Amino acid sequence: MKYWQTILVRVLWSIAGAALIVLFVVAWKAKEEKKCSSIEIELVGENTAALFIDEKEILQIIHEQGIKEGLPIGAVNLNTLEKYLKTIRWVKHVELFLDNTQALQVKIEQRIPIARIFTASGNSFYIDKEGLQLPLKQLTVLRLPVFTNFPSDQQKLSKPDSLLLNDILHFTKAVQSDSFFMAQTAQVNIAVNGDFELVPTVGDHMVLIGSVENIEDKLNRLYTFYKKVWVQSGLNAYQVIDCRFDNQIVALKKGMQPIRFSANDLPTKDSTMALEVKLDTTAPKIAPKQAPKLAPKTTPKTAVKAPSKTAVKQAPKKGPKSLAKTSSKTNNKSKAKSLIKVKPSAKALMPQKKASTTNN
Repeated sequence: MKYWQTILVRVLWSIAGAALIVLFVVAWKAKEEKKCSSIEIELVGENTAALFIDEKEILQIIHEQGIKEGLPIGAVNLNTLEKYLKTIRWVKHVELFLDNTQALQVKIEQRIPIARIFTASGNSFYIDKEGLQLPLKQLTVLRLPVFTNFPSDQQKLSKPDSLLLNDILHFTKAVQSDSFFMAQTAQVNIAVNGDFELVPTVGDHMVLIGSVENIEDKLNRLYTFYKKVWVQSGLNAYQVIDCRFDNQIVALKKGMQPIRFSANDLPTKDSTMALEVKLDTTAPKIAPKQAPKLAPKTTPKTAVKAPSKTAVKQAPKKGPKSLAKTSSKTNNKSKAKSLIKVKPSAKALMPQKKASTTNN
């Protein structure tokens, strides 16, 4: 009896499993016979604005693949459509699915450009955060750092060009992380040796950056120079600002020799004026009345007060006699106040002889 009960239970379970399979197949066929009600497109990611591709263009691409509203769901191949959408260079990520209302949901994340590069041949392209080249197609105006004189415009770059593109990517990320330099950077020239030269938005000067090694430190030193020196000296006072050397900045004023500033102790407003005076090739700015104050204190006072001044002023009035008297008085005065005792020489007695001859 127990044996027949066991067989009966197994048969019932088999019938139930087969019934479930039949119901699943019927439901699947019924779902496949349903038609696509609509196609919903949404831009997701960091920037949801239509930068290079919009919903209308995406819908047109989907229609070109043969997927339209009213098409049976069984005829919609989501994997094939997803692979095709990923081949578009502006598309970074794609997600496709059908909801309960048989609407095709399309969620697309765009690639965001971070810089525009002009090649030496005159062409240009964008790059994103991953360094991928993007074609020039845009629906909105973008404010991006501009790099000029890139050596190649090929999609497949050589190893040196790939390394240079990575340096550009590093430079761009350093600039975009600082709002000041994002606004101050007009364009960046690429020299033949691969060095970078920054052209600022404000100021008639060139900033020599060199390589991207320690680019954050170079920008910090440049910002300190702008804040403490450049603003006080004038926006158009400098011709070249060199940040290529470690822990210092070399600034070249227009028509003058370079000034070297230490990064550890950049000059304040007062010390900046002192450095500018040292580099001035014209006459010193100190007034003539203040010049005697710079003389050593050990010099005799007779060196400052020349006897010739009294002689010149009194000679026309009193004649030769007065000249001899004034000269002797000044000589006696100098002897009395001198720190060194010197015997009177023959030259010191010469004016007395001349006075006696005139009396005779």
